[in-house]
Amino acid sequence: MTTTTETTTAAPYVDTLATQGYAHIPADHYYDTVFREHSLEGLRADYLALESEFGRGQLDPYSPGSRYRSYAQLRVDPGSADFEYGLFEQYRQTKAYNPDTGGVVREYPLISPELQENRLLRRLLRSDVEFLRAYPRVDADPSQLSVGLHLFRYLAYAGEPAYSSPNWLHKDDETVVFIHLVGLSGNVVGGDNLIAPNAKRFENVLRLTDPFDTLVVNQDKLHAVTPIGTTSRNPVAPARRDILLVTFQVRDPG
Repeated sequence: MTTTTETTTAAPYVDTLATQGYAHIPADHYYDTVFREHSLEGLRADYLALESEFGRGQLDPYSPGSRYRSYAQLRVDPGSADFEYGLFEQYRQTKAYNPDTGGVVREYPLISPELQENRLLRRLLRSDVEFLRAYPRVDADPSQLSVGLHLFRYLAYAGEPAYSSPNWLHKDDETVVFIHLVGLSGNVVGGDNLIAPNAKRFENVLRLTDPFDTLVVNQDKLHAVTPIGTTSRNPVAPARRDILLVTFQVRDPG
């Protein structure tokens, strides 16, 4: 490992993830550290460009739930936070972790070339890479891990909720998962993150409300997000929840 918890501004959250199995990172952490060198004007322009990318996603053909998705994988340079985007290997989860679509090779549209150059997104991803370098429970450098970038837009209409897959308590195939909130409309009902040590007891309920509020989880605890509905009866004004998911997975040596 090339970085320790003493050399990252996320050190307290790295320690919390390692000992507790999850960490809630408030948006202020990113504004005070990761994005601090941007001007307010530049930050807003990059944020709007990121937010608009969610509207280009494809309705997920592999599972229900009114989720629109786009995707990329990252190749991380050894010893640095630089990376490139692409689709380098098949995306498939196991049945053990995802009983709904596990075992299926899934293909989603690659994020746009414009988003690949987005400064805000690149800074956010670099901070996640540095977090992994400081995380004591992964011995491999991020350059040796499978790294995925998933853009999810949940759209809920009156009588038509939007929900995740799996839609209840589960663990992910991936070793560490960052759940970055990007956008949340004011008419959302639900969308709460649940943490549980087992299927019989809940440990915490968290709600990501501000852009870049983040939940990061490992495989110690079960987690889920509740379906979202809408308080609006207007058929052209759905409730919206935009999530940027960044996953790091230790490759199977076999």
